[in-house]
Amino acid sequence: MDRWEIRATGTDDDPDRHLLLIQGGPADVAALIKKFGALFGRPTPYQGAEFNLSLVLHGLDAKTRERLESWLRQRAPAVEPQPSRATAEAVSSPPSPVPPAFAPAPAPLPVAAPITLAPPPAVPMEPAGEVPLPPIPVPIPAPIPLAPLPEVLAAAAPPIPELKPREPEIPPLIDLNAVPSPPPTPTPMEVPAPEPLAPPAATPVPAAVTVLKPVPESPPLPTPTPMPAPAAASPASLVLRSDWSMDSLHVGAYNRFAHAAATQVISSPGTMYNPLFLFGVPGTGKSHLLHALAHALSNEKNGAGIFITSGPRLSRAVSAALAANNTAPIDALVAEARALLIDDIHLMSVSELNKNALAKIFKSFFDRKLQVVITSGYPPKALAALEESLKFSFSRGWSVDLKVPGPAAQKELIGAAADRSGRHFGSDEIGLLHEKLSVWGYQELSQWLHRFGQFKKQREAAAQPGLVSDMLPLIYEPVLAGGGEAPQAGASFQPPPVAAGAASLAVIVPKDQLGLSTFVAGRFHEVGAKNGMNRSYRHALWESYDAQQPFGAPFMIGDLCERAAVTHVLVLGPAPESALGPRATEFAHAVRHILENLGMEMGWIPFSGATIDANYLNAHLDFIADPARTA
Repeated sequence: MDRWEIRATGTDDDPDRHLLLIQGGPADVAALIKKFGALFGRPTPYQGAEFNLSLVLHGLDAKTRERLESWLRQRAPAVEPQPSRATAEAVSSPPSPVPPAFAPAPAPLPVAAPITLAPPPAVPMEPAGEVPLPPIPVPIPAPIPLAPLPEVLAAAAPPIPELKPREPEIPPLIDLNAVPSPPPTPTPMEVPAPEPLAPPAATPVPAAVTVLKPVPESPPLPTPTPMPAPAAASPASLVLRSDWSMDSLHVGAYNRFAHAAATQVISSPGTMYNPLFLFGVPGTGKSHLLHALAHALSNEKNGAGIFITSGPRLSRAVSAALAANNTAPIDALVAEARALLIDDIHLMSVSELNKNALAKIFKSFFDRKLQVVITSGYPPKALAALEESLKFSFSRGWSVDLKVPGPAAQKELIGAAADRSGRHFGSDEIGLLHEKLSVWGYQELSQWLHRFGQFKKQREAAAQPGLVSDMLPLIYEPVLAGGGEAPQAGASFQPPPVAAGAASLAVIVPKDQLGLSTFVAGRFHEVGAKNGMNRSYRHALWESYDAQQPFGAPFMIGDLCERAAVTHVLVLGPAPESALGPRATEFAHAVRHILENLGMEMGWIPFSGATIDANYLNAHLDFIADPARTA
């Protein structure tokens, strides 16, 4: 920082309002925000001879001002202040209007040499005994280069330090440090012939749920239906959710910095915060903020002019385009877009076949100084290999960590999310939901809201009570109890009759638990029938994943299901003693997001809860598509 000045800009509503003007760079802004937190508003460019950035200070009292000025004097000399209120008000209003969204970005503002922030202490990326999971590349022919994308000569943006970087506690489940050879063409799994076994003892369940009868012996399972040819590639773009906007976004201590950065992106896309990298655990609102940015940047409800996609969707679309030797649709989409927004980039499947084409897409946006916004479950430092493959640094712009909201904010967010989705609950029900979700994990909020909403419809249609207190003992509390008896390998199973228009179903189990396929399938159909879930399913795929050598297991499952053209996937989680067992929740989240990006619904059965009816009932509820996600 070369110089600074504090000017009074008080108004009738805020007499203690001030404006801090500085001649400095992003490192100085980061240091100010880190030291004084919520005292500042978002930084904005300032056009003047002595200063290049301005920050609004609300409610600046004498004691805080003295502390702030003392800190500033240690970094740079002060400029003689201008106390005139008229002059200050003129300063607070930019002399030129904010450029409209998608206007060509102005040249970068001159900044002083950045002050290098000391990196945090290194944290081991790989705990002993765990192996990170690289993506499984899509087996496609040799790559066909993408048609040239428009390129504009432009100087690279100066590096900008991260805001509050942190290391992950464990290495990411998805790792791109090694690209394995393409997997062989999958073949249908051999389901073992049934063996006469005594049925397991009935699992204790609430009185409202009928106890399942033992599965009767039946002839061996017929040979699974051969897999049809792969379905057409999914579109590269995501459907823009209308209920996720800046107006519906709640702002608090958990996302204040991210919201401030997003506001700056909306007013001046492609400048200071480019790329904007948003990271945090599930449930912190990353996807909501990304869709809200898309709405605001497009100024149109249909998202025209914005290329919004996800890591799994974009990588698969590019691979399919290369395989078909037809990259023209993606080239046109990139050339016409004025901003690129990517959700879940940590789930992007990058291989030797598609990495150059993906890198070229990013280069096109940066060369044209167009805005790029990225979300991830991990911070940039955990994705070094992905940065290398895509040939740009995530931390060259601005990185913001979104936190899990505190208990007070969670209750408000539960009610808001329920209202947006049309699943209205009373205040007492919201309080009860909050109490229960604090036990299970707030990160699963959207999933549980969907389940309660669908189950409420099912029960009310059957003239049964649909209050949250009535549904909790049926689909929630048994899951919390966990445990249960061990499932019976090789259990007899006879597929129910397949009705016209039946949905295609895949059953996926750990490779060392092949005998549980028939048990899981049989229990799924029985629980559905007892609870009025009468949808018909055609068993189109029986497959497995290796939970002991989990290299790219989420991508492998997605690839198998896409080739089989299934629409619904029932997955049995890994055994606790397997390599993936301790990370089953993270594994389930990755598989669910990959399958959802392929247009599939997933039902997850925890291995330790394979005999608990509530898990299968929840799988049926998850198989009912969420209209908000597809609207």
